[in-house]
Amino acid sequence: MTRKEIALQTFNKGRDCDKAVFSAFEKDEKITAKEDKYIHNCEFPGLPHTKCGAVSGAGCVIFHYKENVGHEDTAEEMWSKFKTEFLKRHESMNCTELLGYDLSVRKDAMDAMENEAIMKTCPKYIEDAVEILEDILGTEV
Repeated sequence: MTRKEIALQTFNKGRDCDKAVFSAFEKDEKITAKEDKYIHNCEFPGLPHTKCGAVSGAGCVIFHYKENVGHEDTAEEMWSKFKTEFLKRHESMNCTELLGYDLSVRKDAMDAMENEAIMKTCPKYIEDAVEILEDILGTEV
């Protein structure tokens, strides 16, 4: 199973976008964190407060990969590469802008669920985050 498939499978089981992206890499011997609390407590410098979950998960992968393995690039350099490529593809890293709904507003969240906006749009961001990470980390499956 590819990393993209693992991420989408995790997402389709009802997990958040950040956990979906992180799950694609946590079986790698270089990424050993298994606890859900890790992904939700991971804050990477430069992430916007209203970040897309796939972007947040990518930041956690970069940070954790760098801490456990090392890499010729610094975490900041890897993050910069990720950010540049993600923005090239999607023009934003803001969940509300990407989804078209502000999930912190009850009515928007209800409308997003009713219109299946999350299931229709988020898989592409998850797939792209995984693909970009594989390229940056040199870990394509």
